Amino acid sequence: MQTFLIMYAPMIIVALSIIAAFWAGLKDVHVNE
Repeated sequence: MQTFLIMYAPMIIVALSIIAAFWAGLKDVHVNE
């Protein structure tokens, strides 16, 4: 279980960061239009 967390936690964090950045980008596009 610990190995699983150590292997996948960084990937989950990166994925969440990408989703958050994408979300922020969508909001910016909406505000600019």
